[in-house]
Amino acid sequence: MALPWIRLDSFIATHDKILDLLADPAPKADRFQAAASYMFALGWSGGNGTDGYIRDSALPFVHGSRPAALLLVKYRLWEPVPGGWRIPNFEQRQELAVIAEAKRAAQRAGARKGNCIRHHGPDCGCWREPPSEPLPIDLPTRLSRRLPSR
Repeated sequence: MALPWIRLDSFIATHDKILDLLADPAPKADRFQAAASYMFALGWSGGNGTDGYIRDSALPFVHGSRPAALLLVKYRLWEPVPGGWRIPNFEQRQELAVIAEAKRAAQRAGARKGNCIRHHGPDCGCWREPPSEPLPIDLPTRLSRRLPSR
């Protein structure tokens, strides 16, 4: 499950690995693309629930390139893994997708309980039943029944 935001160190601009990356003798454009791609990859991974895994095909979506990826590997900001790269320590600094989904499930259960008590009274307990799948709604048809015809 996707995260709505990720954590980014306030001092990312002066982090040792970023400073070393930016001081590399590689072309300036590659160095700055690598630094930006690192931050974009954090967001992409959080938003897609990949827990720090960046697959090869996602490189354009993090505004990266092969030279930038090689620089990120060189400075240990990414680790090569089969089919892509992994952001080291992602799981220690970001909320994992499974944890985010567990929190959302607990929030949904709490909302069901609160709504049951609010609308049915304290003795109902229907919130304990597993939620059913929502019915598909044909919204335009339902709205057209309520709107006056012209």
